[in-house]
Amino acid sequence: MSFGTYARRVRDTARPYGERYGALRCAVSMYCPVGFTATWSWLDIAGDLRRDDAALAAALDRVERSRGVWLAEMSAFASRRRAEKDEHRRTPTREERRFLYGWRWPGPDGHAVTLHTVENAWTGHRTAPFPPVPPAQKGDLVLLDATVAGHISTYVRNGRLDPPSAHALLRCLPGLHEALHSLGYPSGHHGAFQYFHRLLKMSELVVNDVLPLDVGAPRPVSTVSP
Repeated sequence: MSFGTYARRVRDTARPYGERYGALRCAVSMYCPVGFTATWSWLDIAGDLRRDDAALAAALDRVERSRGVWLAEMSAFASRRRAEKDEHRRTPTREERRFLYGWRWPGPDGHAVTLHTVENAWTGHRTAPFPPVPPAQKGDLVLLDATVAGHISTYVRNGRLDPPSAHALLRCLPGLHEALHSLGYPSGHHGAFQYFHRLLKMSELVVNDVLPLDVGAPRPVSTVSP
């Protein structure tokens, strides 16, 4: 079933409340731009979703508002890309791919959701010991970990990150992706993979919050990059 079908079930007060609650969870499973658990944690702030009809409706409103913005962004991006392809400019930029397909919450609640999500993730991550990694990579990974952690902890502590620091964190993203590539299957370093995957998710959330893009705006020809 579609997101819209589940949304209509949530609003159908003739249905048993348990079915409506389940329909909201199904709708969230189809649109959870910061992950299902993190999305649900944010929606849960609205109230007791298992019993409070107003909280259930408010949670659905939050999801639909974000999804509407996301759909509009994707439509604007698609329109712009069609025009660029007619000009033989076929490759979106790395920044566009990161912003459109990475971790973020589209819409007016974006900063609040990002801060809530990063705070929760950082609370669990900051006490985790540095995991076993291949000896040849340890020095680089320790430095990467310390750099990224410094920016994330600043964001959590201040509720924001200044643009120069956000750009510094942005420059760490390729290193985090490389770390995941080398630590993934079949390397046998599952714990390290999970550790750096958490760092990547938090980093993308912060960067996309502080450095948003207007993906529908035309690009100057001189800025086209792979």
